[in-house]
Amino acid sequence: MEKKRLPNKTFTPIGRVLESILEQSRSNSGGGIMHLAHVWEKVLGPPITDNTKPFAVKGSLLLVHVSGSAWLHQLQFLKADLLEKLNQGLKNERIEDIRFKVGPM
Repeated sequence: MEKKRLPNKTFTPIGRVLESILEQSRSNSGGGIMHLAHVWEKVLGPPITDNTKPFAVKGSLLLVHVSGSAWLHQLQFLKADLLEKLNQGLKNERIEDIRFKVGPM
């Protein structure tokens, strides 16, 4: 039996698939993880930004990957200050909590 080839119009471009995945990572207010990452870099600066990376947003919760357990422990003490600085840099969004996790940078 010969296989029938589907017309090209049934395929979804990879760009659209990636856009859909990124859209699922965005917060409800539409700023998204990309915007948060930019604000994170701008308002916090090194050495924090050298050892952290915003990873995902779910509602008002921000998940941040950190480079190691020492940084994870230190950032727990700085969480209130980080939230305040981050929210001052955001226009339409508000982050209520940050969770830190050792993860890929």
